[in-house]
Amino acid sequence: MTILAFAHSKGGVGKSTLCLLIASELARNGTRVLIIDADQRQQSCFQWVRRCDAAGSLPSTLRAEVATKTDDLKRLLRDPDADVILIDVQGSMNDLLIAAIVASDLTLVPCKANVMEMVETVKLFEWAQVNLKRAPLRLVLNRVEGIDTNTIAFQDAVRLIRENALPALPTFVRARKVYEQFARDAGTLEHIGREAAKAEQIAKARANVIGLIADITAAIARPHEP
Repeated sequence: MTILAFAHSKGGVGKSTLCLLIASELARNGTRVLIIDADQRQQSCFQWVRRCDAAGSLPSTLRAEVATKTDDLKRLLRDPDADVILIDVQGSMNDLLIAAIVASDLTLVPCKANVMEMVETVKLFEWAQVNLKRAPLRLVLNRVEGIDTNTIAFQDAVRLIRENALPALPTFVRARKVYEQFARDAGTLEHIGREAAKAEQIAKARANVIGLIADITAAIARPHEP
């Protein structure tokens, strides 16, 4: 079993959407995926699964449960029917975030490439390094617009990553309109791709997610490499 956590000390960084994109792509290929929604306020992942189930678009090997306390999380992590467990936690420092990081094979920390969000991200990495004996965190640059890489703001964010030696996955998650449609009740990106006009967009979006999954697999296989 593989356990991935999606965590940040602040909200609005795209954790839940990223979690769902990875979960649905894995489930599309037959992997038995359990999402543990540990966001006590929004439960975005759990609600998405319910919407997709009602719409008939939910992959058959994807399900979600809610954890409101650490005992819930520990119990759900023992699920014998899951090949991969994804934990989505609330965007704040709390006991569930700590428990998720410690339990995971890898914790993904999504962040937009701007200085304001990067400063908070640096603080989370520093806190984890000081306070947790086991903290396999990896930064994921998320919602990257096509022109972002040419901007001073992006270069400033990259400078902060390098100066603080933050371990980052090489694949950027691009900002895409189809991700917004997916987040309603699409179930999978492939489901949206049935619309001929969106086939090319979906192919690029899926390639982006698949590239990120490959990075995650490689990072888990080499846990001590940056």
